[in-house]
Amino acid sequence: MIQRQDAVVVTGSAGRLGRAVVEHLVAAGEEVVGVDRVAAPMPPGVRVYTMPIAHPGALRPVFRGARAIIHLAAMPNPRTGPGHTIYTTNTAATYAVLDAAAAEGVPRVVTASSGSVLGISGGPRELSPLYAPLDEAHPVRPQDGYALSKQADEAACAMFHRATGLSVAALRFPAIGTPELLWERIRRERAEPGFLRRGLWAYVEVHDLARAFAAAMAAEGIGWEVFAVAAADTLSEVPTEELLRRHHPDTVIRRPLPGHASVWDVGKAARVLGWRPEFTWRESERAPA
Repeated sequence: MIQRQDAVVVTGSAGRLGRAVVEHLVAAGEEVVGVDRVAAPMPPGVRVYTMPIAHPGALRPVFRGARAIIHLAAMPNPRTGPGHTIYTTNTAATYAVLDAAAAEGVPRVVTASSGSVLGISGGPRELSPLYAPLDEAHPVRPQDGYALSKQADEAACAMFHRATGLSVAALRFPAIGTPELLWERIRRERAEPGFLRRGLWAYVEVHDLARAFAAAMAAEGIGWEVFAVAAADTLSEVPTEELLRRHHPDTVIRRPLPGHASVWDVGKAARVLGWRPEFTWRESERAPA
């Protein structure tokens, strides 16, 4: 398996986020190699390896010579299977990717974590944020196999950096949306106020998120870091502090959240990666009421 020495490998390239990341990188002039269990249409020039992502030995030839790995392959949410299957699948894939990258001397891995590690968005118990806005230091309290897999993935990233010096960035983000999906959520929140309370009314548009992965791939000086990435506003027309007082009254509001400001603090991504969200549904074409 031979590719240009500065290729970027994207695992999970057939998924919604994977395709957006591949398209963004290609538009920026990057040489891109995709890896996925299933085949999917890709931009011209993108070579895709259709294979399971569970064994470092199989991945090493694909990673050889790459300048970065963007690891997105995973069972993407708690509804995709039993908890034990999601946990074992996701953690095995992430360990294999990190192991193969370290063995091949790849300088940087950027991996998809999830805001679910905080334990607020899913699980049997309703939890509120301990404080707002939420930053990377907020305690993680997973309540399901998916969230636990992402906590374990972050621990694996830290271990590989500690043991091998591999540079790794993990992005935590809320629900990913296309404009159409976002409008579905907005209409549901309008009809059932508080419907999005467990997700804290947060979102990130898929192309904004693709830019964040590219920024994390290119940033200098990263050893092992976690970054929160989200849109600057909420999916509600109710002011954010009012939403918190109504649905999460025990959450300590550490600093003002004016208007419809997001409950997520993405200041670290802005400082270190130079990334800021650009998309807001409030300026997008409005769907029929």
